Amino acid sequence: MSDIDLARRTDVDVYFDGVDISSSLRKYLLSLTYIDNEENESDDLQIKIEDRDDVWMCKWLNTAIQAAASGPPSSGSSYKVTAKSGLNVRSGPGTNNKKLGTLPFGTQIEVSAISNGWATISYSGQTSYVSASYITKVGNESDVASGDWAIGDAVIVNGQPQYSSYGSGTPGTPVTNYSGNITSLNLKSGVPYPIHVGQLGWFAENQVQKAGAASSTSTSNTTVKGLRIQAVFVRKNWNGDGKDKMLDCGQFELDSVDANGPPSILTIKGTSLPFSAQIRQTKKSKAWEAYTLSRIASEIAALNRMTCMYESANDPYYNRVEQITMSDISFLSQLCHNAGISLKVSNNIIVLFDQASYEAKPAVFTIKKGSGSYTKYKLRTGEADMKYASCRVSYINPSTGSTIQATVYVEGYESDNEKNQCLEITAKVSSIGEARALAEKFLRLKNKYEYTATFTLPGNPDIVAGVTVMLSGWGAWDGKYIVNQAIHSVGSSGYTTQIKLRHVLEGY
Repeated sequence: MSDIDLARRTDVDVYFDGVDISSSLRKYLLSLTYIDNEENESDDLQIKIEDRDDVWMCKWLNTAIQAAASGPPSSGSSYKVTAKSGLNVRSGPGTNNKKLGTLPFGTQIEVSAISNGWATISYSGQTSYVSASYITKVGNESDVASGDWAIGDAVIVNGQPQYSSYGSGTPGTPVTNYSGNITSLNLKSGVPYPIHVGQLGWFAENQVQKAGAASSTSTSNTTVKGLRIQAVFVRKNWNGDGKDKMLDCGQFELDSVDANGPPSILTIKGTSLPFSAQIRQTKKSKAWEAYTLSRIASEIAALNRMTCMYESANDPYYNRVEQITMSDISFLSQLCHNAGISLKVSNNIIVLFDQASYEAKPAVFTIKKGSGSYTKYKLRTGEADMKYASCRVSYINPSTGSTIQATVYVEGYESDNEKNQCLEITAKVSSIGEARALAEKFLRLKNKYEYTATFTLPGNPDIVAGVTVMLSGWGAWDGKYIVNQAIHSVGSSGYTTQIKLRHVLEGY
């Protein structure tokens, strides 16, 4: 909560490798921009700094965190987040307390105390809490190479000791007996889950740590390469009620630093999926046999120290599909495109989702013409190479010679319209139902940009990529839209949100 007498404002909190540099940054900050994309693009962060004292150009690039974090060192202990899908930060020690934000997997945090299963941290300048079950102390984790594993090793799985149901090992006391012992190893190159633990199953190497092992890695990161950046927008007393609203932008990796002048201006750019990352750059050839799309995505995520969220009822099965000299992300993108499923990478998570289910969600905001809820707008419609009245998917089984096909139509289809265009797709399908589902997805893919709009609004943390909004009073553009891209920016003109919209497709 803010003071209700405080003029409404928006602050940004910025962390470099878990270190809060917000107070050091604010006096130099010209703008901070967060670009949130709905699909097929990585999210981006851009920080523009007026480097009038040469602090950033001449010092920061050589010493990374130390030059920027001029405040006193933390009196707490360093921990890392082990929750694969992110760790919720709450206003109090319990799941019934307000969620303030999310810390991505691997985030380093300073913990001042742990009590009753909850760790006390500082988040966005206020005392906050996270579950202690999903953090591990820096120095207790182990990045052990494949050759160092052995059957019989006692291990910690996903940051949590696996206690025996008998004997020693009571939670809260020194642990000497684990049910989590390595029972089998498969350390061949490319195996995503090489370690089998007790009755728990198979795990990737980054999910398993040797019990009691210590890492020799220093807790301070003095290099720019691989620098992790986090940012949070904090909108304070916006409606004069003292309430604050936050937008957690997630985690990014440093992509580039540009300097120009005079006057000296430094631009720091981060991306949720760096172009130098192995998932983008390493070309692979591999045959995937008897796999579902969700399982392929999960294994690719694990191999790249990420996690996967699969949010589609449609999960294609492949008897055999080949990845030929392609990066993991390119291969996965191709599979998703062919299956009519959207792919997004954000916050160390690979997300696969069905757009139709996202479009069906209730609108979070209405933009009414002349209401003053926007400052700029741009509307567009076009049908060239976009508008199809129907889509037919067909497949001839080479073994039997039989044909499987299905055709779907747009809402309001008129069979006698001479301008009707049918999108013809040839794809391997096993049933008419599968052909129909695929035809619906391809028709959506081709037609979804018929009506588009762009609006600039006063900053609104509720409007992010993937949510829906309503347009009212705009004539042919009226209706429900999904946010394809949201650009949140804080600068000299205050906090603004620019959104790019495409019309929700109904009827197919």
